[in-house]
Amino acid sequence: MDFKPRPGQKEVLEYQNGQLAVPAVPGAGKTTVLAHLAAELIDTKLKNDQKILIVTYMNSAVANFRKRIGDFLAAKGLPRSRGYSVKTLHSLALGIIKEKPEARLINQEFELIESGKRYRWIKDLCRKWAGENNELLKQFFNLEKNSYRFDKYLKKWEEEDFPAFVASMISYFKLKLLEGEELKNMVKYSNLKSANILTPAAEIFSEYEFRMAQAGLLDFDDLVQQSLKLLKEDNEFAERIAAQYAYVFEDEAQDSNQAQEEMLYLLAGEENNLVRVGDSNQAITGTFTLSDPDIFRSYCKKEGVRVETMAVSSRSSQDIIDLANYLVDWSQEEFSDREIDPLEAKYIKAAAVDDPAPNPQPKDYRIGSKAFKDWKTEKKFIAKQALRKAEENNKETTAVLMPTGWQLEEIAREINKLGGEFQIAGSSSKDVFLTELEVILKFLTSPAASDNLKLVFIEIFGKEKPELNQILEEILEDNQNHEIIFPLSGLNRDNFDLEFRKREIFEEFFKSLTQIQGWLEASMELPPDELVLFLAERIGLTGKKLALAQNLALEFGRLLNENPAWRLDQLTAELPEIRDRIKQFAETLTEMEGFESKPDQVTLSTLHKAKGMEWDTVFIGSLTSSHFQHDNDDYFMGEKFYLNEEIKNPKASARAELEYILNEKKERNADYKARQKLIAERVRLLYVGITRARRNLFLSTHKKHGKWEKDPAFIFSSLKKFIDEKKSSSRKE
Repeated sequence: MDFKPRPGQKEVLEYQNGQLAVPAVPGAGKTTVLAHLAAELIDTKLKNDQKILIVTYMNSAVANFRKRIGDFLAAKGLPRSRGYSVKTLHSLALGIIKEKPEARLINQEFELIESGKRYRWIKDLCRKWAGENNELLKQFFNLEKNSYRFDKYLKKWEEEDFPAFVASMISYFKLKLLEGEELKNMVKYSNLKSANILTPAAEIFSEYEFRMAQAGLLDFDDLVQQSLKLLKEDNEFAERIAAQYAYVFEDEAQDSNQAQEEMLYLLAGEENNLVRVGDSNQAITGTFTLSDPDIFRSYCKKEGVRVETMAVSSRSSQDIIDLANYLVDWSQEEFSDREIDPLEAKYIKAAAVDDPAPNPQPKDYRIGSKAFKDWKTEKKFIAKQALRKAEENNKETTAVLMPTGWQLEEIAREINKLGGEFQIAGSSSKDVFLTELEVILKFLTSPAASDNLKLVFIEIFGKEKPELNQILEEILEDNQNHEIIFPLSGLNRDNFDLEFRKREIFEEFFKSLTQIQGWLEASMELPPDELVLFLAERIGLTGKKLALAQNLALEFGRLLNENPAWRLDQLTAELPEIRDRIKQFAETLTEMEGFESKPDQVTLSTLHKAKGMEWDTVFIGSLTSSHFQHDNDDYFMGEKFYLNEEIKNPKASARAELEYILNEKKERNADYKARQKLIAERVRLLYVGITRARRNLFLSTHKKHGKWEKDPAFIFSSLKKFIDEKKSSSRKE
């Protein structure tokens, strides 16, 4: 397998032992280099009973690493699977627990609670706590009881924001290796004021742990916590596990958290052969996970750690590289006196002219920017231009990256209106959900509703032949559903007027009715979980869709075990919640098989999900101050205006109160520090977005959304000025 390392890559491949940090810019080829290094060490350094452990964070990365390492080993004439193990952090943790289950009193089946059920349990516990402590919950409010908004936001707090806050804090408590009952008592006997926000989180955490123990369940946070405890509490056990691995590699090290880092050090053992690769400038998950970019930054500065930077990237054109590097310089200067450190002074370098994979060299300056009068105008423009690029049929890929999912949904609707095709990043098609089955199930639970029958035809039969939908519309003008599907004389062609029977499409229409009649009969005979599989077979679902249908059948089966008397209509009422779990399952399937952008379709992605991907043309929209904050008077996600000033960011306040209890460190202005972190992370998020583009890049914002005035993000205005100057100078040349 021909591989010619670039500067930076060469130095990494010289690694033999010890601690190594590899800061790698976007597109530096870190996966290829790590795979090549693993193959070299397996060939030259490993004993037969040892392995290299590669820890990464996505299932898709696991598959990618295995393929790359296997290719390099095969090129050396070695078995493709020799000498290495690639694991996600959670699969690694589960493997460690399985080595010693009795120490943690964990059931032998290692049953994991799925995330949807976990959150339902937390919501139930929050509802119970709120009922028992209603007055305390109201003390957190800064809205007057006679305010017309009080009831609305009290309901929002109790049913949405409070459970989300508690769920986040439970993960944080587990990261700190805290036990529920112990923490509850620590808070109870502390000198925190009585109306502190940590109390409800700690008390509910204690109840949650008790409920999980009773059911013999673990959640994903438990996997890391329990495995780390095993390693820390039993030196002999830790040494036995670490002895399996001659080297430990960590990918995406900027996304590490405290517990993960501790585990890696323990697994690296006495030899301390630890290689960590990452880019702190691409650390974009801290506000909704427990990751901390300072962990990798600190590792790079640690005594005894060799640092080799991979700065050469052939992904983007020189103009896009210049814009990304300008953003680094701008952030260094802009925040130098504000205790904010968004981007480190690490710059992307273009590949050499004679590099086998040179940077793209488009004609002219291919970066644009625009502030639109309103969101409606912006989304229409982006949808139209992105679709135009996708339909140029030049094998180049196109993506639209937005801060939020609902914005993508609106752009998707605009693309649909234009008759275009799109795909969701992380999905192999634009529709990873079971639309067909949901429509049929909705009809079967209420077959008398004419709209339900129409939906079945539109989704199942009339997509390719809209004439079927038309004939149904006409027949329904004078007939009810049951008169069409189950007429008293039985379903036969003579039930329909001659004018319908003469139509060329009638035979297919009649065949469709026969199928629907069969579905209705099956719904009266089969249990709901078996019915789902029956329907999936009858409508010919295959591949991922069939796997999703099987997953839905399992969900129905689980609910029936819990509620044996439930009917089909009660099960279908649970579909909105089930859909979230099926979505997670679909994303896992896609991660395992990998995502590939189709040149003739527009890829839609949030900026967060775009990390690790690249496209020839990238549109980044909605760069407003409410999504990319700069000043303290901007709108900040995570803050609740309806709560008291000191806890308006409840997560930040609770963490500060916990820090005070554990370390007697009083954190003032917790919400201010949380704002600082968010400002820094949003700069990095835009950096990630910019560095996804290979040839063409367009940045945009809007000044109004509905009746609300919007401010373009300060960072957008700064980049626009740079872009305009570059564009002007390129025209003069």
